[in-house]
Amino acid sequence: GSLKNGDINRVNKANVLKALANQDLEELRALSKYFYKTSGIYEKVCNYFATMYRYDWYVVPTIYDDKIKEDKIVTDFSRVLDYLDNSYIKKLCGDIALRVIVEGAYYGYAVQGTNGLAIQELPVKYCRSRYSVGAMPAIEFNMKFFDEQFPDINYRLRVLKLFPKEFAKGYTLYKQGKLPPDYNGDTSGSWYLLDPTATIKFSLGINDCPMFVSAIPAILDLDAAQDLDRRKQMQKL
Repeated sequence: GSLKNGDINRVNKANVLKALANQDLEELRALSKYFYKTSGIYEKVCNYFATMYRYDWYVVPTIYDDKIKEDKIVTDFSRVLDYLDNSYIKKLCGDIALRVIVEGAYYGYAVQGTNGLAIQELPVKYCRSRYSVGAMPAIEFNMKFFDEQFPDINYRLRVLKLFPKEFAKGYTLYKQGKLPPDYNGDTSGSWYLLDPTATIKFSLGINDCPMFVSAIPAILDLDAAQDLDRRKQMQKL
């Protein structure tokens, strides 16, 4: 979610503390994104930690068969380097880190291309991970996303085509009422388990909470103190 003009009253210390106490992730993410856009202090801290690492990478070739010609080794090595160069790993990792810090988690779907790797970002609000397959988190996607975000059916179908093929499959099952329910008696299942080998998730900690959201009450106190100081200065003038 996000804070719109009509929701500006939610930006107060009491509401932030309440969201923190209740671990209301949707509200905390909305507040975090709002302060990232409006507070220079919050934005600079998030950007600093997101870009603290350089995300440098290197490739180490390992030769298992001495009979392979050197030309082939060099060719394959160059092909791997080109693939990784075209994946823009440093920019991708920086973008992912910023998302994790501001929103608490990053969900993505890996799309293998011939020239490089692309990660299609998935909206955090419509993703969840309740267990792992091997060492990788299993990601479920809420197919209500397409109905709620794209009311026009023609545009919705165009957007669906931009997603990997299994999203269209999951959406069809959702519209047919064939997705598993969340609980006994639930007749509107909408969560579809994506291919664990293609999905990724990054987060800090176990609750997917924005990293610096607990600092927002202090920022509000600082703003209030500065406003009070300005009023005193005006009175003196």
